Amino acid sequence: MAGPTPAERAEFRPVASYAEYLVVPGVRRELRITLASYAASCDAFVTPSEKDTSVTVTVLAPESTELGPATYAWAGHPAHGGTEEQPERAYALPTFRLGHRGAVLPPGGELQLESIATTQEGRVRGLFAFEFPGDAEHPAASLKGHFEAKLCRVHL
Repeated sequence: MAGPTPAERAEFRPVASYAEYLVVPGVRRELRITLASYAASCDAFVTPSEKDTSVTVTVLAPESTELGPATYAWAGHPAHGGTEEQPERAYALPTFRLGHRGAVLPPGGELQLESIATTQEGRVRGLFAFEFPGDAEHPAASLKGHFEAKLCRVHL
């Protein structure tokens, strides 16, 4: 849910789901989970149609922090310390696309990562529990649901 109008709400069963895990030496660890209502691919960008929906949740952590089963909050960039590219504490950054429009969800909620296997052919499972109740300047927004994604790219 990205806003109050029906055009800003999407419920979908993913056609494509994949995850990417990488370590940027001296900078951070990153786990990127993507679910899409269309045949998105880890190998090449597939342009979504105006009716397609996708979500990507990226877990960013200091290089010294192993990513594993845990809860990763989204409280806004300042709450996690450091910079967006080099955080002091791990956090989850939820983004969405409704057709050709995309945005970052406002702060609120978390990713509950239940399992992660960082081998090729590994899987990532968990629960998206992001919710922003809205305020005078921004409509309510949320991203909720269980997911499972196959690791398609691992760079350690």
